[in-house]
Amino acid sequence: MTTSPEHQNSHTVFRLIEALLSAGHSVSLFLMEDGIYNIVRIESPNSPSARLEKLMKEGLAVSLCTQSAEGRGIFEADAVSGIGWLSQHELSRIVARSDRFLAFGA
Repeated sequence: MTTSPEHQNSHTVFRLIEALLSAGHSVSLFLMEDGIYNIVRIESPNSPSARLEKLMKEGLAVSLCTQSAEGRGIFEADAVSGIGWLSQHELSRIVARSDRFLAFGA
């Protein structure tokens, strides 16, 4: 996902992840560009980061593009713990292992 939390994609992706996890599927989410703002820790039960933490407890694997994050001034100390800080090269490996790949961007 490349879009920021206020974009409709966040709601759509979170609901899709909930449905896939409840159906027993393994799900990975890779964030890049403005999508990395979804991992910024905000102390609110309805924040994107809180929703991600909940989904991660249910089995969601979350990773992001380190270059996108650092370019926006976001570092591991700002983020939900347990997220993989990876590269675009690692994204290609995630895609190669996947049965399905969905992209959500602007």
